[in-house]
Amino acid sequence: MSPKKLRNVMVAGKRTSMRLEPAFWDALEEIAQREALTVSRLCTLLAERLDAQDVDSLSSAVRVYVMEYFRAAAPMREEARWELAVAAE
Repeated sequence: MSPKKLRNVMVAGKRTSMRLEPAFWDALEEIAQREALTVSRLCTLLAERLDAQDVDSLSSAVRVYVMEYFRAAAPMREEARWELAVAAE
């Protein structure tokens, strides 16, 4: 994966920096666009939930959120579930 990129975002009206891989920045921008939010607003919403999650940084919360967002959007095919179950044995 590419080196992490440091970018500034406004979170709750304050400038903060996050270091994420380019793929996560792209995904975060895509999610914000899909949800009709700015990246800053989306990050503010994630920061508000940070204490409730089992993560220690906003960057980690963003990574988890991006993964969960796209996982929920792509339901697993039944045959893929079976293949994963066999591989786990």
